[in-house]
Amino acid sequence: MAGRFSNLELKPSAAEAVTAQTPVVKGEPVRTAADHFDAAEQAYRRGQFEPALRLYTRALGENRAMVAAWVGQVMMLVELGEYREARLWSDKALELFKSNGDLLAAKALACVRAGDRASAAASSDAAVAAPGSSALRWRARAEVMLAESKGLAKECFAKALAEANATWFDAVEVARACLFHNTPGLALEFAQMAAAKRASNGYCWLVLGRCQEAMGLASHARFSYARCIELDTGLDEARRAAAELDRRGVISKVIDRIRGVFRA
Repeated sequence: MAGRFSNLELKPSAAEAVTAQTPVVKGEPVRTAADHFDAAEQAYRRGQFEPALRLYTRALGENRAMVAAWVGQVMMLVELGEYREARLWSDKALELFKSNGDLLAAKALACVRAGDRASAAASSDAAVAAPGSSALRWRARAEVMLAESKGLAKECFAKALAEANATWFDAVEVARACLFHNTPGLALEFAQMAAAKRASNGYCWLVLGRCQEAMGLASHARFSYARCIELDTGLDEARRAAAELDRRGVISKVIDRIRGVFRA
């Protein structure tokens, strides 16, 4: 664990360190910060959080001033459940970009998921008060509110998706957030919205399947997992989810048969 986080440290020679670790093939184009960032975004939209984290870090190794890569790095740590590290790196970034609304929102998400509601609320308040607006800021606000008022949280999620910079993937993130906070009905609503907007994206179907499964809709979840596998053969999580769903289905049938024998 310590080794991985030490590799996130950005020193003046970070770009050279990345280059040294990555063999250079003759004739291969040099990867810029923008290239690494774009690759990180693509990995994120497939639910590949570990690779995305490494790619955001590489982008920062090339361009320390890329705020979006700082935000992405913090968000990947949140997605990986490493909340202490996410808070640490959000604070490091905020030393460079004071009062940046998206960095504050990312910190709020790390705090709320770690169970520190007071710090989460403070960071979220500061994010909303900061200049500008974004889907991430309203999503963080909604997650802070989920523990207090689901109605107000839904309004904030709607505001997030209404932002000018919002995309289909924001609906995926909202659905996953609702699942995390054990509100599967709300999660299903947003997952269906995401799948309707981007039916060609396998990860949308994976998240939709998770929501359907959480709601007890096994047959619907099975279809969604199959659709995900069809669209994105590299998403092993969908195969594991489908296999686990089938396994539980077999166990349930066996239990029902045993109960039937005893009732007879």
